[in-house]
Amino acid sequence: MAGYAVGALALIILLSALNGFESTIFGGYTHGDADLKVVATKGKVFKLGDDTLKKLAKIKGVTSYFKCLEDKAIVKYNDQQTVALVRGVDNGIMKTLSIDSLIIDGRKLLYDVKSERNLAWLSEGLIYKLNIAQENAELELMEPDRTSSSVSQTVLNQEMVNVSAMIHLGEDHNDATLYVPMSVAESLFSRENEMSSLEIKINPAQFEKCNNEILALLGPEFSLLNRKEQHKTMYKMFNTEKWVSFALLAFILLLISFNLFGAIRMMMIDKKTDLAMLNALGMRFNHIHRVFLFEGFLVAVIGSILGIGMGVGLVLLQQKYGFVTTQSTFAMAYPVKLATGDILLVLALNTFLALFTSFLAKQSVVLGDRFLHPSKIS
Repeated sequence: MAGYAVGALALIILLSALNGFESTIFGGYTHGDADLKVVATKGKVFKLGDDTLKKLAKIKGVTSYFKCLEDKAIVKYNDQQTVALVRGVDNGIMKTLSIDSLIIDGRKLLYDVKSERNLAWLSEGLIYKLNIAQENAELELMEPDRTSSSVSQTVLNQEMVNVSAMIHLGEDHNDATLYVPMSVAESLFSRENEMSSLEIKINPAQFEKCNNEILALLGPEFSLLNRKEQHKTMYKMFNTEKWVSFALLAFILLLISFNLFGAIRMMMIDKKTDLAMLNALGMRFNHIHRVFLFEGFLVAVIGSILGIGMGVGLVLLQQKYGFVTTQSTFAMAYPVKLATGDILLVLALNTFLALFTSFLAKQSVVLGDRFLHPSKIS
């Protein structure tokens, strides 16, 4: 019973910690990604006519959208430079994304009307890479001109922008990403009226209906991606890590279960005289087996409930007081998050393993009832 309790405790803590990390890592995607993203099935960019966009806006449930043109470019600040993902966006981004939640510091502007300057939002990682210490710092964006016919030397497109804000994005974009006005991206990448994606905000109550109507409007040349599909690799990697960790602990629980197997067999040997007497009084062999199955079930359920109770208590204490912290430069409490599904999964796993090992112990007696002698049991 103690073994099942410790196993359940470990599984609850592990799954809660992984849930907490999932919420922390993917929380940035909630604010930094639209509900749906339209991309071309072939090629990097595509065009959509004004008539198509007007029809899209009239679909019931579509709240807003914005065009996005993105590609890699060199970003230079003083003597520092790096390659970053440049995302050109139009004004629709203000209504489509939770900009206030994205911006950590700075202004919610991509164009300064008074000074007629193009502005940029930089991710945290890019700010640190370029060692930018002040707002309005001037950046130079460089990209080879794809329309140039010169073979002797590379012709670079250059654009100047000023930093207006620092933003926090999801894990895979927070390292080197910046947002600029669409006009800057079009000039930098030598593309006119083209986009890499169309990002749409949807009323959650009409998500499926909107998804189908948008696909019908755009046709098979386009794909629609939800938030998980936009970061498929990250989600797949995290889920693989989660279930591999779960499988390892489940295997340890299986080893613990063999203690129950041994205990039930020893009990059968110890109680052979009593079992023979019960059989002589009329108790059938299969009823005797049910006693041991029920005992294994009780051991697993009681042990699991005790372990789950302790695990839930520790997780709640961690949520409230954060007594376990990370060892990084910026110490923070390990994130944890309880899920009802995880509790039921642990309880079901422990119960299954207990019944399985109890059944094996019973079968060992069915195959040879030597443990139940001295008198022959029919």
